[in-house]
Amino acid sequence: MNKNAKKIIIRACIFAGLGGLLFGLDQGFINGSLSFIKEEMNLSLMQSQSFASIMHLGCIVGVLFSGWVSRAIGRKKTLVVTALFFGFFSLLGAFTHDVVVLYASRFALGLAVGYASFVVPLYFSEIAPARMRGGFIAMYQLMITIGIFAIFLSNSVIGTYFHSWRLMLGIIALPSIVMFLGALFIPQSPRWLVLKGKEEDARAVLSSIREHESHADDEFDEIKKNINAESKQSGWRMLKESYFLKVLGLGVLLMLLQQFSGINAVIYYSGEIFKKAGASHPAMGTVVIGLINVIFTVIAIRYVDKWGRKPILYSGLGVMTVTLLLIGALFKMQETGVVLGSFSSGLLVAACIVYIAAFAMSLGPIMWIICAEIFPLEGRDFGITVTTATCWIACAIVVQFSLSIIHHFGGSSLFFLFAVCCVLGFSIVRLFTPETKGVSLEHIEVKLKSGEKLLKIGRT
Repeated sequence: MNKNAKKIIIRACIFAGLGGLLFGLDQGFINGSLSFIKEEMNLSLMQSQSFASIMHLGCIVGVLFSGWVSRAIGRKKTLVVTALFFGFFSLLGAFTHDVVVLYASRFALGLAVGYASFVVPLYFSEIAPARMRGGFIAMYQLMITIGIFAIFLSNSVIGTYFHSWRLMLGIIALPSIVMFLGALFIPQSPRWLVLKGKEEDARAVLSSIREHESHADDEFDEIKKNINAESKQSGWRMLKESYFLKVLGLGVLLMLLQQFSGINAVIYYSGEIFKKAGASHPAMGTVVIGLINVIFTVIAIRYVDKWGRKPILYSGLGVMTVTLLLIGALFKMQETGVVLGSFSSGLLVAACIVYIAAFAMSLGPIMWIICAEIFPLEGRDFGITVTTATCWIACAIVVQFSLSIIHHFGGSSLFFLFAVCCVLGFSIVRLFTPETKGVSLEHIEVKLKSGEKLLKIGRT
């Protein structure tokens, strides 16, 4: 029995998960810094939105290449490269006085986020045992939320005492150094090693990260069974397979639902939203949102492998729908000439906080978990590439146009639209989404290829 297996996995996931932390830091950086950047660089409303969203264009490009990169050089080396990108381009953006270079550095940080959003959940899914897999993949979302909270708090302090967006950006380089050093010592993915024909190395890794040698042997045999001549197709060739198209379509729908539920409109622009609603302390509301995001992601990690994916999704969608309708109604009151008093403004802030809690416990981590679980091995890189790119395309749309919609049509239109998307989400979860709790990736793959309906490829 290997008593150190769990420690090795946890240590590897922490260092790899710093990619999620850096993702959160860069994502939340806009909230609290944008007003300083607008003033120093003389940016218009559209230019400000473009600066906020250009990172997501970089994410899309990064994701499109990340599948090829991680397959060519491995998950581990991709994480090392990602850490280098985060550190270098954070410092470049912090020191430049050229608008074009500033935009370019944020685009390059998007490349790093794109790499991280692809390879971190994939790495987690391939080294964690089935009974712990959901919690470990959810840890990626936890690291994102910690990053968002940390940058909200940091930006609030720096904005109050130093008034420097450059300092806000520059400190992001510090955790990237830790990630770079830590990623040098994490194990390779055993599934990637088998794909590359390095079977003895794969056996050695599995022996080090599984508590019982028999478990390592069984898992190795399952991996080998699924990597044969007919399963070494490229991702593009997988598009000819109807079973692959089914899970690819589901992954795309889940990622569209995650983003069009409105999360990044709140994450990026909560300060602006609270100001518009007349909240007396918008910065404090933003920090509270960041903290709630962390707390409820921890709850998701604790219970996702106990309660299952779908029950949590149903609960989250229900709460999100109600709170989005309430936020939309409060904005509608304001748009009709009603001045929101302290109670109404407080109610709007509270609704945003409850909405964030529901998202953090459900759509935030679970969409990443399911998309890391449902694809067959030979198409996993390609499938996660497509679904993650979908996430960033949808995210870019939300970030690019949310402020404009609020400005031209009012906040009620934006939040009612998000509520409609959440209602549609119930059908996606009910009709197509399998329950994958406690099921091995190889078992999911066998059932998928046997022609089972999507709902039945997990637990029945």
